This record gives sequence, structure tokens and C-alpha cells, in this order.
Amino acid sequence: MEKLAPILISAHAGSAIVAGHYAGLWTTIHQHPDKKWTISELSEKAGCKERWVKEWVGVLASAGVLKLEEGMIISCDKDVAKTLLPTSDILQLLSELQMFMDKEDKIGACFKKDGPLGVGYSDFPKFQEWMGIWSCCRNKEKNFPERFMKLVEGGVHEALEKGIRVLEAGCGRGQHVMAVAQRYPNSSFVAFDIDEKTLELNRVDAEKLGLINLEFVVEDFCNMRPEWANHFDYVMMYDCMHDLPHPDKAMEGLKTVLKDDGVVTMLDIYASSDMVKETKNPMSTVLYNISLHHCMSVSLASGGVGLGACWGVELAQKMLIEAGWEEKELRLFRDGFMDAIFVMTKGKGLV
Repeated sequence: MEKLAPILISAHAGSAIVAGHYAGLWTTIHQHPDKKWTISELSEKAGCKERWVKEWVGVLASAGVLKLEEGMIISCDKDVAKTLLPTSDILQLLSELQMFMDKEDKIGACFKKDGPLGVGYSDFPKFQEWMGIWSCCRNKEKNFPERFMKLVEGGVHEALEKGIRVLEAGCGRGQHVMAVAQRYPNSSFVAFDIDEKTLELNRVDAEKLGLINLEFVVEDFCNMRPEWANHFDYVMMYDCMHDLPHPDKAMEGLKTVLKDDGVVTMLDIYASSDMVKETKNPMSTVLYNISLHHCMSVSLASGGVGLGACWGVELAQKMLIEAGWEEKELRLFRDGFMDAIFVMTKGKGLV
């Protein structure tokens, strides 16, 4: 119990943290740094019922997230409150657990030899919405896209400024490609995904932004259009490859649609393929659990290989070489805790 008690406490505290997010309590606390509150004051300021706030404080004061002093005075470290704002990585990773908790029986059944291959995309109707929010938060934090395009070098930023043809493969809710199309209006963009309903939402968003240089189309990695062969100057992927059922074919496809002098950037999870090494990092708990419930699961459910989020940079590099990229054509950047950026240059690239 000594090892499991902190896990139990953290799980319940995480649930209450997300509830506080939806109630607007973290935003209220953050707007008044260093303030000490009574439950009545905090409830009133956040527009909440006092009885509910009192119980919420009980959870998080017990866990040490909030401080509760004599006289029922509440305080919170301002760095903690800032970390739990709606735009934070930590808050979004905690909120992702909502998609998983009611799937545990289905996930458990997949373990059995006679059980399902995996839990598929249709069981996660809110995933694209969550992923869009997650992408938007990270983009804002990292000054995407200009910082990214300059970081990968190879003339990508300069070429986008002048005007080139760009493809985003596996665009999801389109947060990345819309940001790039908005920043680089001289370039033309095509983005594809397998989910028509998601693309319909993307088209509405793009129209609101006035993006006339962007088209969303239904497509998949294994059957990309013949007319796309040798067609795009720049191809980009974000947080997608490890979810795919057949990533080997996708990697081959990326090279096929690229012009003789072009660049591909593939952002994925920075992890080691050596599980013993990777599990020395406690934060990998988060990555493996997301993969257990979603990344690996949706790939296996589609009859795929189930790479998972922690497939690792070593395996990624090996697979890219097997897909036809030469070692000299590959570069790898690490950007922060989670991001691995693979840059594949064909011919002279965009310089």
C-alpha cells in the first residue's frame, strides 16, 4: 500500500483538478495571485455554488495542491494556478483522461487472447476535439509556426514566404495547417484526413479565417492520389505517425508525393525505443498510458502494427531508412520534453 497510496491520491486529485477547470476555479485563482480566499469569496468570484467548492477544496487541500489554513482560508501557489490554466500542457493531459475512464472494460478485454484487437477511433468521439485544443495550446506556447519553420532550417521558412505547395498528412482538426496557411499566405496548402466530419468542421474554421489558400480533402496514407506523385515542395506531419495502422507505407508515401528537391517534417513523441531506458523517466507513465488507451489501441483495432506513442526515435529512424530515406537525408531535433522533429530532405531540399 505504501507505493500504491500516492498513485491513488494523485488519481483522485487529477479528477478534481479537471473538475475545477470546467468550473472556472483555476482561472479565477490565477487572476488574483497571492490572494487568500474564504470558500464563500472564491465561490462568489468564480460564480460557483459554495457547497460544491467546499468539497472540491477538501480533495485538493488533502492532496497538497491547495493550502487550507485555520479559519477555512484557502491559498494556492501562483505557479500551480498558472500551470492549471486552460492553455497548459498539464491541464490538457489531465483532461484527456476523461476519454479513457469509461473505456477500461473494453481496454481490458483487448488484453485477452480471444479479445478484440483494440478499441477503435469510433469509441473516442471527442478525441479530435481534444487533440485540436491540445494542438492549439502547444502552438501558442511555442510561437508556432514561425519558430518551428526556422528551427528545422533547410530553407523551409524562406520557401514558405516566397510561395510553395504544401501537404499536411493526417491533419485532424487542422490547427497546424491553418496556422501555417495564415502565416504564409503566398503558399498553397492541401491537408488530408480520413474523417469527413472533422474535415467539414475544418472547412468552416478555415472560411472564418479567410483562408483561400487551403483545401481539406478525404484521403488516407496507403492510397494517396496518383496525381500527387512528385507534386509537393513541403510535406508536414504532426503527432500522427505512431497512431497509424501501417506507418511503413505512410513513410514510403511521404517520399512519393515529395518533389525531387523537397522537405518533409515529421513531429512525433521524443522517447527511446529501449523500454528499460524510457521507464526510468516517471513522466513516461503519461505517454505509455495514453498509448495503451488510444495510440496503440486504435492502430491495432484497424489491423495495424500498434507502434504506440513510445515507439522511440531509434525505431523511427530505422523505419524511415527502410522506407527509402538515406541516413544522410535525415536530421533529428529534440524540442522540449515531448517533441521529436524528424527532417527528411530530398535532393537539394528547399535551399
